[in-house]
Amino acid sequence: MNINKAEKKAEQLLNKFNIQELPIPVEEIAKNLNIHVQYQPFEGELSGLLFRNEDESEVIIGVNSSHSLNRQRFTIAHELGHFLLHKGNEMHVDRGFKLNFRDENSAKAINPEEVEANAFAAALLMPKQFLIEAIQEKLDGEIDLLNNESKQFTEIAEQFKVSQQALFIRLGKIGVI
Repeated sequence: MNINKAEKKAEQLLNKFNIQELPIPVEEIAKNLNIHVQYQPFEGELSGLLFRNEDESEVIIGVNSSHSLNRQRFTIAHELGHFLLHKGNEMHVDRGFKLNFRDENSAKAINPEEVEANAFAAALLMPKQFLIEAIQEKLDGEIDLLNNESKQFTEIAEQFKVSQQALFIRLGKIGVI
């Protein structure tokens, strides 16, 4: 498992497409990588999947349209992480293709590939420098979790179009809290 590699890959992708504004346009990034994003209501807790045929001439990210928009964005970013970092699991139906799934187990830090894809997604959606700038702007550069700053955290999460939970996890990972 290599979290730093995943985060570096997200940073490289942002630089490659010269992304300077929030929220990070994950669908546009997918499109620029020739990945088609499709929305469908999935059963159960399945958030998304990445389909790619053997030569990667056809790549599709499936997103659970029943989930919140923020979760859908995280799912797209997560599946982009799988696309760039992992080969996928081959399944045979009519022809060989590879799939990665994002479900309720993805966030449990059990599977190293899922942990890496989550780290990639968080770094893509909440780039460290952008977060530091947002903290400086909204919180004067200081975070005091004992004070009720939920309004400011809500505003920051909305600015990045992520959940507050994802925001707090990312702030912890980059050492801000």
